[in-house]
Amino acid sequence: MTIDQAALGRAVRAVAAAAHADDPAALYRAVMPPAGTDTPPAEAATWFGTLLIHLALTAAATSKLEPGCPREAVTEWIGQELGPPPSPALLRAADPDRIDHVEAVSAAADHSRYHEYTVDLVRVGLTDPDQAPDERGVDAHCAVTNDKDARITVMAMLGRLIPVPGDRG
Repeated sequence: MTIDQAALGRAVRAVAAAAHADDPAALYRAVMPPAGTDTPPAEAATWFGTLLIHLALTAAATSKLEPGCPREAVTEWIGQELGPPPSPALLRAADPDRIDHVEAVSAAADHSRYHEYTVDLVRVGLTDPDQAPDERGVDAHCAVTNDKDARITVMAMLGRLIPVPGDRG
């Protein structure tokens, strides 16, 4: 499968816009391969993996972080941009009739894991050209590409790290 670079650029911009607008329907449309649901599974996997890397590279390029900076600097920047992770109590308080304590703890743990994947993927984009990428970035890419829940959430996190033209936030 040859990836259409123009379509990929449009997808990166659409993911960022949907993430900033907190619009899940637009986000799902934005991440879809150009051929939509008619895309064969292997080509869809290639599309999602490539889009994920381009989102990470764009987020890294638009950050003010230096190539090769420590993981802690990336974690701090992402925390500043995305805000603190939700606690189980906060998640449960959002809908106490539907979300029990176990679900809230599980959701908070998932969010923490997705945050770490986001850090590792942005670090791939900040890798000094003379340096091999940290294996955590490779592992994060594989984990996110192969888990549809992680994929959409991490893509949304990366999208929120990319400035949207005209956005004043």
